[in-house]
Amino acid sequence: MEHVIFVPAIYHIGDVSQLGSLFSFIDSRITIKGKKIILYLYTNSQVKDKDINYLKTLPVSQIVICENKLFSGWELPYIDAITQHINIIKPHAVISISSDFIKSILARVAARFSCGFAVDCTDIIFDESTYKYSFLKPAYAGNINAEILVKNSSIVFATLKIKNADECSFETIDNKVEVINTLIENIEPFAVKVIEKNLAHDIDNKLESAKIVIGVGRGIKDKENLKYAFELANILNAAVGVTRPLVDMGWVDKEYQIGQSGKIISPQIYFAFGISGAAHHVCGIGSPKLIIAVNKNRDAQIFKIAHYGIVADATHALKSFVKIFKSKVKGC
Repeated sequence: MEHVIFVPAIYHIGDVSQLGSLFSFIDSRITIKGKKIILYLYTNSQVKDKDINYLKTLPVSQIVICENKLFSGWELPYIDAITQHINIIKPHAVISISSDFIKSILARVAARFSCGFAVDCTDIIFDESTYKYSFLKPAYAGNINAEILVKNSSIVFATLKIKNADECSFETIDNKVEVINTLIENIEPFAVKVIEKNLAHDIDNKLESAKIVIGVGRGIKDKENLKYAFELANILNAAVGVTRPLVDMGWVDKEYQIGQSGKIISPQIYFAFGISGAAHHVCGIGSPKLIIAVNKNRDAQIFKIAHYGIVADATHALKSFVKIFKSKVKGC
Protein backbone atom coordinates (compact mmCIF):
# COMPACT_ATOMS: atom_id res chain seq x y z
CA MET A 1 0.00 0.00 0.00
CA GLU A 2 1.34 3.42 -0.95
CA HIS A 3 1.88 5.83 1.93
CA VAL A 4 2.10 9.43 0.73
CA ILE A 5 3.91 12.16 2.66
CA PHE A 6 3.39 15.66 1.30
CA VAL A 7 6.08 18.26 2.06
CA PRO A 8 5.11 21.85 1.14
CA ALA A 9 8.00 24.33 1.20
CA ILE A 10 8.63 27.93 0.23
CA TYR A 11 11.63 28.49 -2.01
CA HIS A 12 14.41 30.92 -1.12
CA ILE A 13 17.36 31.12 -3.51
CA GLY A 14 20.40 29.24 -2.21
CA ASP A 15 18.63 28.22 1.00
CA VAL A 16 17.55 24.61 0.49
CA SER A 17 19.90 22.85 2.94
CA GLN A 18 17.20 22.70 5.62
CA LEU A 19 15.10 20.61 3.24
CA GLY A 20 18.01 18.16 3.15
CA SER A 21 17.79 17.88 6.93
CA LEU A 22 14.01 17.44 6.80
CA PHE A 23 13.99 14.71 4.15
CA SER A 24 16.84 12.86 5.82
CA PHE A 25 14.91 12.94 9.09
CA ILE A 26 11.61 11.76 7.58
CA ASP A 27 13.37 9.01 5.63
CA SER A 28 15.09 7.70 8.77
CA ARG A 29 11.91 7.68 10.88
CA ILE A 30 9.46 6.24 8.33
CA THR A 31 10.97 3.17 6.72
CA ILE A 32 7.95 1.29 5.38
CA LYS A 33 7.77 -0.05 1.84
CA GLY A 34 5.53 1.95 -0.45
CA LYS A 35 6.56 5.24 1.16
CA LYS A 36 6.27 8.15 -1.28
CA ILE A 37 7.61 11.56 -0.28
CA ILE A 38 6.48 14.41 -2.52
CA LEU A 39 7.96 17.90 -2.34
CA TYR A 40 5.95 20.88 -3.59
CA LEU A 41 8.18 23.93 -3.83
CA TYR A 42 6.27 27.22 -4.01
CA THR A 43 8.01 30.18 -5.62
CA ASN A 44 7.38 33.47 -7.41
CA SER A 45 10.57 33.14 -9.48
CA GLN A 46 12.57 30.51 -11.34
CA VAL A 47 14.35 27.95 -9.16
CA LYS A 48 18.11 27.90 -9.70
CA ASP A 49 19.60 24.82 -11.39
CA LYS A 50 22.08 24.26 -8.55
CA ASP A 51 19.21 24.13 -6.04
CA ILE A 52 17.27 21.65 -8.20
CA ASN A 53 20.37 19.46 -8.56
CA TYR A 54 20.80 19.47 -4.77
CA LEU A 55 17.15 18.55 -4.16
CA LYS A 56 17.43 15.65 -6.65
CA THR A 57 20.02 14.00 -4.39
CA LEU A 58 17.58 13.81 -1.48
CA PRO A 59 15.37 10.84 -0.53
CA VAL A 60 12.29 12.21 -2.31
CA SER A 61 10.03 10.54 -4.86
CA GLN A 62 8.85 13.60 -6.74
CA ILE A 63 9.54 17.34 -6.86
CA VAL A 64 6.86 19.70 -8.12
CA ILE A 65 7.89 23.33 -8.60
CA CYS A 66 4.88 25.63 -8.42
CA GLU A 67 5.37 29.16 -9.71
CA ASN A 68 3.00 32.07 -9.28
CA LYS A 69 3.63 35.79 -8.87
CA LEU A 70 1.15 35.88 -5.97
CA PHE A 71 3.51 33.82 -3.80
CA SER A 72 5.10 36.47 -1.59
CA GLY A 73 4.66 37.62 1.99
CA TRP A 74 0.91 36.87 2.17
CA GLU A 75 -0.40 33.54 3.41
CA LEU A 76 -3.63 33.21 1.40
CA PRO A 77 -2.14 32.26 -2.00
CA TYR A 78 -0.13 29.49 -0.32
CA ILE A 79 -3.18 28.32 1.64
CA ASP A 80 -5.26 28.03 -1.54
CA ALA A 81 -2.49 26.29 -3.49
CA ILE A 82 -1.66 23.76 -0.75
CA THR A 83 -5.37 23.02 -0.28
CA GLN A 84 -5.69 22.28 -4.01
CA HIS A 85 -2.66 20.02 -4.01
CA ILE A 86 -3.81 18.05 -0.97
CA ASN A 87 -7.09 17.38 -2.76
CA ILE A 88 -5.12 16.12 -5.78
CA ILE A 89 -2.47 13.90 -4.17
CA LYS A 90 -4.50 12.84 -1.08
CA PRO A 91 -1.56 12.46 1.35
CA HIS A 92 -1.60 10.60 4.63
CA ALA A 93 0.66 13.20 6.24
CA VAL A 94 1.66 16.83 5.58
CA ILE A 95 5.03 17.63 7.14
CA SER A 96 7.12 20.78 6.78
CA ILE A 97 9.92 22.77 8.37
CA SER A 98 8.84 24.77 11.39
CA SER A 99 8.72 28.53 10.84
CA ASP A 100 6.20 31.14 11.91
CA PHE A 101 5.08 31.69 8.31
CA ILE A 102 4.65 27.99 7.48
CA LYS A 103 2.83 27.35 10.77
CA SER A 104 0.41 30.18 10.01
CA ILE A 105 -0.31 28.67 6.59
CA LEU A 106 -0.65 25.02 7.61
CA ALA A 107 -2.83 25.83 10.63
CA ARG A 108 -5.48 27.24 8.30
CA VAL A 109 -5.06 24.46 5.75
CA ALA A 110 -5.50 21.86 8.51
CA ALA A 111 -8.64 23.67 9.67
CA ARG A 112 -10.09 23.44 6.14
CA PHE A 113 -9.75 19.65 6.35
CA SER A 114 -10.83 19.48 10.02
CA CYS A 115 -7.52 17.84 10.88
CA GLY A 116 -5.14 18.05 13.82
CA PHE A 117 -1.84 19.93 13.65
CA ALA A 118 1.29 19.27 15.74
CA VAL A 119 3.81 22.15 15.70
CA ASP A 120 7.50 22.58 16.60
CA CYS A 121 8.07 18.86 17.02
CA THR A 122 11.56 17.43 17.46
CA ASP A 123 10.89 13.78 16.58
CA ILE A 124 8.48 11.49 14.75
CA ILE A 125 7.22 8.16 16.07
CA PHE A 126 5.64 6.05 13.33
CA ASP A 127 3.88 2.78 14.15
CA GLU A 128 4.39 0.50 11.14
CA SER A 129 1.64 -1.87 12.26
CA THR A 130 -1.10 0.77 12.45
CA TYR A 131 0.41 3.51 10.26
CA LYS A 132 -0.30 5.96 13.09
CA TYR A 133 1.83 9.01 13.83
CA SER A 134 2.84 10.59 17.10
CA PHE A 135 5.39 13.33 17.74
CA LEU A 136 7.74 14.48 20.47
CA LYS A 137 8.21 18.09 21.53
CA PRO A 138 9.71 19.75 24.63
CA ALA A 139 7.24 20.71 27.34
CA TYR A 140 7.29 22.16 30.87
CA ALA A 141 10.15 24.54 30.04
CA GLY A 142 11.98 21.78 28.19
CA ASN A 143 12.17 19.47 31.21
CA ILE A 144 10.32 16.64 29.48
CA ASN A 145 9.59 15.44 25.95
CA ALA A 146 5.83 15.23 25.55
CA GLU A 147 4.30 12.75 23.11
CA ILE A 148 1.74 14.46 20.88
CA LEU A 149 -1.00 12.33 19.33
CA VAL A 150 -3.12 13.48 16.39
CA LYS A 151 -6.36 11.54 16.82
CA ASN A 152 -9.33 11.08 14.50
CA SER A 153 -7.62 12.97 11.72
CA SER A 154 -7.78 11.84 8.09
CA ILE A 155 -4.51 13.70 7.41
CA VAL A 156 -1.74 14.31 9.94
CA PHE A 157 -0.27 17.82 9.83
CA ALA A 158 3.04 18.61 11.56
CA THR A 159 6.04 20.92 11.49
CA LEU A 160 9.50 19.82 12.64
CA LYS A 161 12.35 21.71 14.27
CA ILE A 162 15.46 19.84 13.22
CA LYS A 163 19.22 20.24 13.20
CA ASN A 164 21.21 21.71 10.36
CA ALA A 165 21.95 19.48 7.38
CA ASP A 166 25.61 19.26 8.43
CA GLU A 167 24.59 16.92 11.26
CA CYS A 168 22.16 14.85 9.22
CA SER A 169 23.27 12.06 6.92
CA PHE A 170 21.72 10.74 3.75
CA GLU A 171 23.00 9.02 0.66
CA THR A 172 23.72 11.85 -1.77
CA ILE A 173 23.09 10.18 -5.11
CA ASP A 174 21.01 11.37 -8.03
CA ASN A 175 18.06 9.00 -7.75
CA LYS A 176 16.45 10.14 -11.02
CA VAL A 177 13.68 11.89 -9.15
CA GLU A 178 10.90 13.33 -11.29
CA VAL A 179 10.92 17.13 -11.42
CA ILE A 180 7.75 18.84 -12.63
CA ASN A 181 7.52 22.57 -13.34
CA THR A 182 4.05 24.02 -13.28
CA LEU A 183 2.49 27.47 -13.39
CA ILE A 184 -0.46 27.85 -11.05
CA GLU A 185 -3.03 30.09 -12.68
CA ASN A 186 -6.26 29.40 -10.83
CA ILE A 187 -5.45 31.16 -7.55
CA GLU A 188 -7.75 34.08 -6.86
CA PRO A 189 -6.02 37.36 -5.99
CA PHE A 190 -6.56 38.05 -2.30
CA ALA A 191 -9.01 40.79 -1.43
CA VAL A 192 -6.51 42.91 0.48
CA LYS A 193 -5.56 46.45 -0.42
CA VAL A 194 -1.90 47.17 0.31
CA ILE A 195 -1.68 50.70 1.69
CA GLU A 196 1.99 50.75 2.62
CA LYS A 197 4.96 48.39 2.80
CA ASN A 198 7.49 48.58 5.62
CA LEU A 199 10.17 46.03 4.88
CA ALA A 200 12.25 44.66 7.73
CA HIS A 201 16.00 44.75 7.29
CA ASP A 202 17.49 41.46 6.14
CA ILE A 203 19.25 39.71 9.01
CA ASP A 204 22.40 38.01 7.74
CA ASN A 205 23.20 36.17 10.97
CA LYS A 206 23.33 32.54 9.70
CA LEU A 207 22.64 31.33 13.23
CA GLU A 208 21.59 27.83 12.26
CA SER A 209 24.74 27.10 10.21
CA ALA A 210 27.33 28.93 12.34
CA LYS A 211 30.21 26.92 13.79
CA ILE A 212 30.68 29.44 16.60
CA VAL A 213 27.76 31.15 18.37
CA ILE A 214 27.94 34.01 20.86
CA GLY A 215 24.94 33.54 23.15
CA VAL A 216 23.74 36.36 25.41
CA GLY A 217 21.07 36.58 28.07
CA ARG A 218 19.63 39.04 30.58
CA GLY A 219 22.93 39.02 32.46
CA ILE A 220 24.33 41.63 30.06
CA LYS A 221 21.90 44.05 31.80
CA ASP A 222 21.51 46.65 29.04
CA LYS A 223 20.57 46.65 25.36
CA GLU A 224 23.61 48.81 24.62
CA ASN A 225 25.89 45.97 25.73
CA LEU A 226 24.72 43.80 22.83
CA LYS A 227 27.23 45.65 20.64
CA TYR A 228 30.07 43.78 22.36
CA ALA A 229 28.51 40.44 21.43
CA PHE A 230 28.28 41.49 17.78
CA GLU A 231 31.85 42.82 17.88
CA LEU A 232 33.11 39.50 19.26
CA ALA A 233 31.08 37.62 16.65
CA ASN A 234 32.64 39.71 13.91
CA ILE A 235 36.16 38.93 15.16
CA LEU A 236 35.51 35.18 15.41
CA ASN A 237 33.36 34.90 12.25
CA ALA A 238 30.54 33.77 14.52
CA ALA A 239 26.80 34.36 14.85
CA VAL A 240 24.90 35.98 17.72
CA GLY A 241 22.03 34.25 19.51
CA VAL A 242 19.90 35.34 22.46
CA THR A 243 17.52 34.01 25.07
CA ARG A 244 13.80 34.69 24.84
CA PRO A 245 13.65 37.53 27.42
CA LEU A 246 15.84 39.74 25.19
CA VAL A 247 13.38 39.25 22.32
CA ASP A 248 10.38 39.86 24.60
CA MET A 249 11.96 43.13 25.79
CA GLY A 250 12.38 44.23 22.17
CA TRP A 251 16.17 44.34 22.28
CA VAL A 252 16.60 42.14 19.18
CA ASP A 253 14.55 40.51 16.44
CA LYS A 254 13.11 37.03 17.02
CA GLU A 255 15.47 35.75 14.29
CA TYR A 256 18.20 35.75 16.94
CA GLN A 257 16.30 33.67 19.49
CA ILE A 258 17.63 30.22 20.42
CA GLY A 259 15.58 27.57 22.19
CA GLN A 260 12.27 25.79 22.37
CA SER A 261 10.32 28.71 20.90
CA GLY A 262 13.24 29.96 18.79
CA LYS A 263 15.85 28.33 16.57
CA ILE A 264 17.59 24.99 16.97
CA ILE A 265 21.31 25.40 16.34
CA SER A 266 24.31 23.06 16.12
CA PRO A 267 27.54 25.00 16.68
CA GLN A 268 30.89 23.46 17.53
CA ILE A 269 31.63 26.23 20.05
CA TYR A 270 29.02 28.04 22.15
CA PHE A 271 29.71 31.07 24.35
CA ALA A 272 27.05 31.80 26.98
CA PHE A 273 27.28 35.31 28.44
CA GLY A 274 24.79 36.08 31.20
CA ILE A 275 22.65 33.03 30.40
CA SER A 276 21.17 31.16 33.35
CA GLY A 277 20.84 27.86 31.49
CA ALA A 278 17.07 27.36 31.56
CA ALA A 279 16.04 24.09 29.90
CA HIS A 280 13.92 25.79 27.22
CA HIS A 281 17.05 27.60 26.00
CA VAL A 282 19.55 24.78 26.43
CA CYS A 283 17.39 22.38 24.40
CA GLY A 284 18.07 24.63 21.38
CA ILE A 285 21.87 24.74 21.43
CA GLY A 286 22.48 21.19 20.21
CA SER A 287 25.62 19.39 21.40
CA PRO A 288 28.59 21.75 21.03
CA LYS A 289 32.08 20.32 21.45
CA LEU A 290 32.93 23.30 23.64
CA ILE A 291 30.68 25.43 25.88
CA ILE A 292 32.18 28.45 27.64
CA ALA A 293 29.83 30.05 30.17
CA VAL A 294 30.09 33.35 32.01
CA ASN A 295 27.66 34.19 34.82
CA LYS A 296 28.06 36.06 38.09
CA ASN A 297 25.81 33.48 39.82
CA ARG A 298 28.05 30.53 40.66
CA ASP A 299 24.94 28.33 41.05
CA ALA A 300 23.61 29.05 37.53
CA GLN A 301 22.34 25.96 35.71
CA ILE A 302 24.50 26.74 32.66
CA PHE A 303 27.63 25.69 34.60
CA LYS A 304 26.31 22.12 34.81
CA ILE A 305 26.72 21.66 31.04
CA ALA A 306 29.64 24.03 30.43
CA HIS A 307 33.13 22.73 29.72
CA TYR A 308 34.59 25.97 31.11
CA GLY A 309 32.81 28.26 33.54
CA ILE A 310 33.74 31.77 34.60
CA VAL A 311 32.04 33.39 37.60
CA ALA A 312 32.09 37.05 36.55
CA ASP A 313 30.00 39.92 35.25
CA ALA A 314 28.90 38.98 31.71
CA THR A 315 29.41 42.44 30.20
CA HIS A 316 32.87 42.89 31.68
CA ALA A 317 33.82 39.43 30.40
CA LEU A 318 32.48 40.24 26.92
CA LYS A 319 34.63 43.37 26.76
CA SER A 320 37.66 41.38 27.88
CA PHE A 321 37.06 38.66 25.29
CA VAL A 322 36.76 41.30 22.56
CA LYS A 323 40.05 42.90 23.64
CA ILE A 324 41.92 39.59 23.88
CA PHE A 325 40.70 38.10 20.60
CA LYS A 326 41.21 41.38 18.77
CA SER A 327 44.86 41.45 19.86
CA LYS A 328 45.30 37.79 18.88
CA VAL A 329 43.86 38.42 15.42
CA LYS A 330 46.13 41.41 14.90
CA GLY A 331 49.11 39.26 15.84
CA CYS A 332 48.31 36.60 13.24
